[in-house]
Amino acid sequence: MEKQIYLIHGADSFIVKSKMKSVIAKYDIDDFNLNFYDAEETNISNAINDASTIPFMSDKKIVIIKNAYFLTNEKQKKEMPQDIDALVRYINNPVEETVLIITAPYPKLDERKAITKALKGKAEVVFCEPMKAVDLNSWIRRQLGKQNIKIDKAAMDEFLKRVENNTQIAVNEMKKLLLYAEGMDYIYIDTIKKVITKNVEDNVYEITNNILENKRSEALEIYNDLIMHSEDPLRILGILVNKYREILQVKLLLKDGKDQAGVASHYHCSSGRAYYMVKNARSVNMTTVKRHLIRLEELDYQIKSGRIDKKIGIELFILGT
Repeated sequence: MEKQIYLIHGADSFIVKSKMKSVIAKYDIDDFNLNFYDAEETNISNAINDASTIPFMSDKKIVIIKNAYFLTNEKQKKEMPQDIDALVRYINNPVEETVLIITAPYPKLDERKAITKALKGKAEVVFCEPMKAVDLNSWIRRQLGKQNIKIDKAAMDEFLKRVENNTQIAVNEMKKLLLYAEGMDYIYIDTIKKVITKNVEDNVYEITNNILENKRSEALEIYNDLIMHSEDPLRILGILVNKYREILQVKLLLKDGKDQAGVASHYHCSSGRAYYMVKNARSVNMTTVKRHLIRLEELDYQIKSGRIDKKIGIELFILGT
């Protein structure tokens, strides 16, 4: 018997979206009977009311609730009050003419929640497993192969490193690469470094380390590379502030007697990441961290109040003025 409710979840938002489109494609639905509701922006009671009404001149309608954060422990910047009880009632007594699709593009669902249990008991659950490096490797070669282009192993490794196995990022970056590589027979690592945007947080991590090691020119080079790839200076500033706050917090944890395992537990991160966090915190004194953090917060105010250009302001911070 065909399910009337679908739960599509997983960390890779691109695959979640693709699976959702596959489900929609199974039905001959016109635009009048295909409605989307974003749980991060609206109360799901609107979606439930829609799902409870009959289709418009059709046998079926599809109602989609996107970004179902209420199935997880994900914290929202702005909490949207949700009528979860109404959703549970609908799940237990769905409308025959309606196909309800709920998407949750998050790493993990909270299995303890009643709503999660109710959905898993009644819905067709589609788990979207992130693409593994070996699969992404094959996909990259296939895309390039369509234009008779081959790729060097070092170039492939660099591409994978920069997109971090994120399918959506990989698709976007592949479009850029194919445009750039038109007419080429082979792609080497220099092309990847020139075309493929490096993960912003990794770049800012390197900028921070170079500043703390007084390698100002190296830090400025990375910053200018980000700007060249159209990265917003304010986003870079926000990540810089977070990096310095992280270093400060780790120093305080170490002062309280916490070790690498304690830091990993505090941040809910891997032991490997905690190792580098501890290493960074121990490599710089508290006074320097606090001074830089104060300067960054002053810079944020100056930029937002129009006293200094955002690009120039961050350059001056990197250069130490």
